[in-house]
Amino acid sequence: MSVIVGTGAHRPRRPGAVFASGARARRDVGGPWWDRGVTQVGERARRRGIGAPRRAHAPANGTERRDGESAVGHPTAGDGEPCLVLDADQSRALAAATDGGHHLVLGAPGSGRSTLAVEIAAAATARWGSEHVLLLAPTRRAADVLRDALARRLGATVGTVLVRTPASFAFSALRRRATLLGQPAPSLLTGADQDATLAEMLQGHAEGVGRDPGWPGDVPAEALTLATFRHELRDVLMRAAEAGWDGPELQRAGVEHGRPAWVACGRVLQEYEEITRLGETTPDRGRRYDVATILDEAVAALRTWRRDLPGHEPPQPRVVVHDDYQDATLATARLLGALADEGAALVLLGDPDTAVQTFRGAVPALLERAASAGPLLPGVAWPGPRTGAAVGEFGAQVHVLGAVHRGDARLREVVRAAGAGLPALGDVRRRRAEAVEADAGSSVDVAVLRSVPEEARAIARGLRQHHLREGTPWDEMAVLARSTGQLGALRRGLRAAGVPVATAQGEVPLAAEPAVRPLLRALEVVSAQVERQEREAGADREAGADLEEGAEHEGQALLEGDALLEGEAAALVELLLSPLGGLDPVGLRALRRALRSAEAADGGTRGSDALLVEAVRAAGELEAMRRAPRAAGAVRRVGRVLAAGRLALTRAEGLEQVLWALWQTSGLAAVWRQRALGTGAGAERADADLDAVIALFRAAEAFAVQQEGARPADFLRYLTGQQFAADTLARTGQRRAVEVMTAAAAAGREWDVVAVAGVQEDVWPDLRLRARLLDPVAISDLAAGRGAEPQRPVDARRAVLADEQRVLVAAVSRARAHLLVTAVQDADTRPSHFLDLVDPPADDEPRPIRVVPPALDLRGLVGALRREVLGDAGERGWTGGGERPAQRARAEAAGGLLGTLAAAGVPGASPQEWWGPAVSTAAPLWGADERVKVSPSSLTTLGQCALRWALTTAGGEVGSSTSAEVGTLVHGIADELPHGSAEEMLRLLDERWATIGLGEGWGAVVQRRRAESMIALLAAYVAGVPGEVRTEQEFAVAIGRADLVGRVDRVEVTGQDTVRIVDLKTSASPVSVDDAARHPQLAAYQAAALAGGFDGAAPSGARLVYLGTPGRNPALRDQPSPTDDWATTLVTESAEEMAAATFLARAGSHCRMCPVRTSCPARPTGERVVGR
Repeated sequence: MSVIVGTGAHRPRRPGAVFASGARARRDVGGPWWDRGVTQVGERARRRGIGAPRRAHAPANGTERRDGESAVGHPTAGDGEPCLVLDADQSRALAAATDGGHHLVLGAPGSGRSTLAVEIAAAATARWGSEHVLLLAPTRRAADVLRDALARRLGATVGTVLVRTPASFAFSALRRRATLLGQPAPSLLTGADQDATLAEMLQGHAEGVGRDPGWPGDVPAEALTLATFRHELRDVLMRAAEAGWDGPELQRAGVEHGRPAWVACGRVLQEYEEITRLGETTPDRGRRYDVATILDEAVAALRTWRRDLPGHEPPQPRVVVHDDYQDATLATARLLGALADEGAALVLLGDPDTAVQTFRGAVPALLERAASAGPLLPGVAWPGPRTGAAVGEFGAQVHVLGAVHRGDARLREVVRAAGAGLPALGDVRRRRAEAVEADAGSSVDVAVLRSVPEEARAIARGLRQHHLREGTPWDEMAVLARSTGQLGALRRGLRAAGVPVATAQGEVPLAAEPAVRPLLRALEVVSAQVERQEREAGADREAGADLEEGAEHEGQALLEGDALLEGEAAALVELLLSPLGGLDPVGLRALRRALRSAEAADGGTRGSDALLVEAVRAAGELEAMRRAPRAAGAVRRVGRVLAAGRLALTRAEGLEQVLWALWQTSGLAAVWRQRALGTGAGAERADADLDAVIALFRAAEAFAVQQEGARPADFLRYLTGQQFAADTLARTGQRRAVEVMTAAAAAGREWDVVAVAGVQEDVWPDLRLRARLLDPVAISDLAAGRGAEPQRPVDARRAVLADEQRVLVAAVSRARAHLLVTAVQDADTRPSHFLDLVDPPADDEPRPIRVVPPALDLRGLVGALRREVLGDAGERGWTGGGERPAQRARAEAAGGLLGTLAAAGVPGASPQEWWGPAVSTAAPLWGADERVKVSPSSLTTLGQCALRWALTTAGGEVGSSTSAEVGTLVHGIADELPHGSAEEMLRLLDERWATIGLGEGWGAVVQRRRAESMIALLAAYVAGVPGEVRTEQEFAVAIGRADLVGRVDRVEVTGQDTVRIVDLKTSASPVSVDDAARHPQLAAYQAAALAGGFDGAAPSGARLVYLGTPGRNPALRDQPSPTDDWATTLVTESAEEMAAATFLARAGSHCRMCPVRTSCPARPTGERVVGR
């Protein structure tokens, strides 16, 4: 028996060079075609059944059988796996469903509903044949799980059973109908497609294009540009489609119920439908459907099938089994009604207390409605389509499962308590179901932590404890949170603790994936270059220019003056710093200096941007590249990648082939594949990167099919316009790892160990009234017969609270053996009252904050042993007391263990790797025969206070401030544009401002104004220095015992073999003129010049340029050229002072900003580094 899952439009996958080794899927992404890198998930050697009864697996003699083991005396499926032994309630429901009619099976979480669904599908297959059975699930993930379970259940039986989502079944029916009618195959619009279309429509309305929807006054114009408004609008359109309304019907509903916003939304929906159908005007392009409308389109097709296609039977199953029916929508109910009208028997299974898809239009009350009476016997057709309250009324026979097989009585009580107070929907006997196991050694732990990182550490420790002590595989554990916004911090915390985390799929737009961005950027560059070449070639032909001359000047046209492609240099910088180039910012600056120096030596005046473009197009084969060998490799790599892309594009190859050329030439396939086969966070990152690249190629393939003849620029606009992740049908390879997901995504699944995180107020439950501007929820209420009057806020919040509580029930019921529930309590956050449902407090006292013990890994062990050796000893001092021998024995034992770990190479075990105060010594910092490294800036600090110099040099300096980062940015601009105008400098400031990450708050505005003021003074200064200038020039000279090394901001040529050395200061407080004459830093620069540090040029003076002062021109402080050897003497004497054993603390005005004043004996606040 082969089982097919179809959950949307998907082309058959070509055979790929993919193979599984152990539990880890390996992938070959470096083959001749990208699809060879498609990853697949191999079947695990041991996999539990879905909600499978545990006792029901036991043989008659009472010994329990673990999944994957044989059971003597039990019938087996075709693959030898023992069939399940169902409990009494399950057996009765199975027998009744086999006899025909419509049936509703209600059961608490873990009662075996999904297992029963598989058994019913298997029994129907045995009776009617696989082609007459349809198994449905509300989501693709749930359908995948059901498919795997059904495949194991049916084994090698021949046939095909469809396991799908309702939307997938609808799409397959429409596709079959189109084929029979001789029409092109239809396509399915993803959520990202819909969002991009709505964004274009709203932008067009703002620009006067298209029909004005006429938004009411309570919808401000500013909101129309926001992604959140667009998402709410999309939700309205989806809810209207699920209600069976088109644009005019939504407008009528808005008029009838006094909802002017719905009227505007109806006009948008009507225009959206027209735009969608515009893509179907060509003979080779089929209909385009979205997930919301496709179900009703399929209903209409099924009802007219025999009329439109005489002689062709419709895709009509005899038995339809729908698991997790609590998450079904009204549109799904209409589809089931259409199938029932044609004779299908319906079996619906669910629990309204675990509905998790209400935010997507799910109606848990459909479970209750399914049992309502109606002329729904199989084969008795309705006189017409079901409308109003008749939708979902099937007159189904109700069955209640009275036993819970997941977990034991302790876990069952937690699940029951979590659902206390929920509105009663359907037969409530399911809530009284008891666990079959009284005590199977389960555990329920509730912890309150002081921060989110602490929460992640506590969860990581708990998971690792079960992994080490009980042997629980990583992939039998899960961490669940309420929303996707919480997942990132949890994943980072788990990875930092060494817990393997499964790769997250589809949580960010594809264009935002770190692995995809550089490929898209490269595609953008080559696309722009080729389009430019084509335009120029066309202009040359029109002018009758000689083609050879046109080709000859083609490259230079891209490099000089106005012909430089706008933004190309910025794009190349991004590529050089990306994995394609592998360069870091320091290497990039070295590259720019090397290119500029070579240009100046040749008498050229081009800026570094033009030189960078030239270097990349030459693939790093320029003479200047010899001055920056490390950067040359990055330039060559990027240049070759772009050249390969240009070649593919000029050959008129398709979008996929151009992307493949870029990817194959990058060489990243082999690197990431090797890294992915390793362990740790790097392996997980490489795994995710490979999956993202594969998703990119799939997106390119789908786009090329849907938009035949489109250019790469169109694909780039399509991807970059997406605000959230597109749907994907691809299954990706996963190592054995902990899954981190939302509680909604975990529906229908189970694990041995489950951690439910973030159960704090305003997070879980989140009682904010969402989507109130357009109120899509009211559309669902109206369609479900509940009326469309605006709810009172208290009633609306009560409904939201019920939905949030259902999600909690679904989350805590996923655990088979161990459950951990965590919350954060800090100054702004407190645990949710949901925590009291899971673990009622013994009294009114607040829950204690848990302190997380050391991690159960080598790092945690080393830390604990080091604390035993050092921490306790430091506090006790071993000055006496009865515990001294035992304490000393523990410390000695810990020291011995550390020695063993250090010998094994465990990081941190050796005392040589420990941070802390070293043993005090009176020895000099340098020996008598050692040379002393001196930097010019250190002379200023040394002259103010020798102790400050010693402490800051040893690591006492604080990190850079925001002001310092702004100053660094200005220095970089001065380096790039030694003769730049204010406009050029401000343009570069705009390009690089985001790199310092200040955001858009008030502080950022202040710093931006400060930066612009400094730029204005810098431009004013350089305008007055027109001669030759060398920026960021490095030097290294030997003066006595000192090795004087440093870098100068500007070296201005003042004459033949003379230079002025300039240091740019961003401070707003210039030194006095007299102090400048003896400024130590300037003196060191001049001493370096006297020692030949600047190509033998003599100093004609030195200058401080203050860019932070008010006024139109910077404050200048000059130091004349030394007339004697005082500058050289200052350097040599400073070197001797630095090499001393003691350092004098000098108090003064500089103490106010001293970063080490708390360690200074000259200050009242100073304390000793080593305690008394």
